[in-house]
Amino acid sequence: MKYAFSTICINPNFPVKQAGFIQQVKPIYNFHDDLHARIISFDDGERIAYHVSLDILGIYDVAQDYLKDYLQSKSDKPVSITLSATHTHFAGDARDLRYQGEVVEKLVHALDNLEFKEGNLEISYQFVPFEGVGTSRISNHKANVLLQLLMVYADQKPIIGMIVHNCHPTILSGDTPYFSSEYPGYTISELRRLYPDIYFTFMQGAAGDVSTRFTRSSQEYNAVVELGNNLVNKVSELVGQTVQLSSFNNVSYDFAVLPLQHEFNPIDISNLSDNLTEREIETIRTGAKVRENLSKKLYTLDKQVMISKLSFGPYRLVFCPNEVFSSYIDCIDIKDTALVCYSNGYSPYMTGVNDDFITYEKFTDTLTVDTKKKYMELISSLGGK
Repeated sequence: MKYAFSTICINPNFPVKQAGFIQQVKPIYNFHDDLHARIISFDDGERIAYHVSLDILGIYDVAQDYLKDYLQSKSDKPVSITLSATHTHFAGDARDLRYQGEVVEKLVHALDNLEFKEGNLEISYQFVPFEGVGTSRISNHKANVLLQLLMVYADQKPIIGMIVHNCHPTILSGDTPYFSSEYPGYTISELRRLYPDIYFTFMQGAAGDVSTRFTRSSQEYNAVVELGNNLVNKVSELVGQTVQLSSFNNVSYDFAVLPLQHEFNPIDISNLSDNLTEREIETIRTGAKVRENLSKKLYTLDKQVMISKLSFGPYRLVFCPNEVFSSYIDCIDIKDTALVCYSNGYSPYMTGVNDDFITYEKFTDTLTVDTKKKYMELISSLGGK
């Protein structure tokens, strides 16, 4: 099996606005820490699979389609590539076509220059509940917060660590005047310092209802360090454990496209619950305005989504574009599968089928119940459950 990995800087080279908060409207050109794209690739002789994790809110499927076509044109073997966002709210806005083009151009150069090595590969997988960074972002709601770690070994030495964790990178406030990769970037930087021989990458899980709202001590960078270190320490604990290694001599890829149906059922906000915070009430009212605007721009709603699966020996990653609530983790078998969101494009929140409470996220979720059930069935079929 051949493997490769590489990291590139994707800082904007010109002023561009951030993405993630409604108040981020002005272009900026200040950096606290660099934004990166992390590339891993495996070639089993029959197929080449690429995954790219980008420090960005989300990147659209046209970029992934372009890179797929480009890579396939240069290979005589089937090629797959999946782009995933860490979903930091403090990166350049990928809706800025100039910036997205710049990111794609950098990725093309990096992919062209990947240096593959060959080795006898094995893989391990661990998962634990983990609320050391974030918990439910909604009052009186229990979220499923999970840390998953896939480790690849070459000749029994760890070489690649794939972290999957589901929590919005929103420790910093929406008024933060600089770019930052937030806690995912900090975590990777610290782990690379602690384990210089292991290449770590980060994938954002089902974080639709998970954030640092109730765990952060402040919305300054010192809180990023504090909560980031919690994740670093937990990953280090997993790295230090004795694990069972499985043979990893093949990689496989599969995908399916799901048509989407939308509806705009009225949501009554005249009688909100007394146990909501002021912030939640404010965001609910903002959400009502967002929903009203969406109803006037039906052409902007996604017509379909692609859900894909990348298998590494006995373990698999299932990728979807939406900000799904953590209840969708129940659709997979977490003993051998991780659900990665903000992938294959970027789509809005998707609350659970049975979530009847009123939240900001509910207003941007326009999918019908039948569509959500089909979405869940597709995740389950790809996720081995």
